[in-house]
Amino acid sequence: MQQVEPMTFIRPLQLYYSPKACSLASHIALEESGLPFDAVCVDIRGGANSNPEYLSINPGGSVPALAVGGTVVTESQAILSFIADVSGRDLLPRPGTLARAKAHEWMNWISSTLHVTYRSIFRPQVYSGEDAAAAAAVRVHAMEKLKSNLAEVERRLGDGPYALGTSFSVVDPYLFVFYLWSFDERIETVLPAKPRYAALASRLWSRPKVRAAVARERANRAYALPESLSAEGA
Repeated sequence: MQQVEPMTFIRPLQLYYSPKACSLASHIALEESGLPFDAVCVDIRGGANSNPEYLSINPGGSVPALAVGGTVVTESQAILSFIADVSGRDLLPRPGTLARAKAHEWMNWISSTLHVTYRSIFRPQVYSGEDAAAAAAVRVHAMEKLKSNLAEVERRLGDGPYALGTSFSVVDPYLFVFYLWSFDERIETVLPAKPRYAALASRLWSRPKVRAAVARERANRAYALPESLSAEGA
């Protein structure tokens, strides 16, 4: 793949993240990119994303947010694509190729389907309102949906070592986030076996930059890791 000259920034990028949120994908991508950046923890569980200071940066109150000079970029796919394109490294196929389209197909599906299913389990009131019975019904339906989502991840991964085949890309840390979420204590159902997904997670965990991002996050909130990864030296 043709190399692209990395973009020079007057000051480091600033990533606003919350530990173990979907922002972990952008956190890992920045580590892998070699771009200079500062990581700023905005702990959603503590409500820090609702503070006026953070809302002045991202009025939507979500993470990730990436400050590039005086511009703030939000939404994981946009941030991941930007990091890949300006890094000068092969973190995504080049624009205008079918391989690039397949990368965006992955990331769109992760954002619009896989992430939404998890949100329906963790925060069903986003979709149900405050009616307790409706929220419970949303959670039950989402837990069943998650089973088919994970089966779809297995199917899409195929036999390649990474999501796009033989090369690591920013799609892989995006998938890694939701592999971690599949072990969350709030998931009250038996999920299907996911050997390809587990192999991908293990492969990512062997990368020093992945561990560096996770270690920085766990220094702010020591979230648990799946036993399979913990046994490999967390």
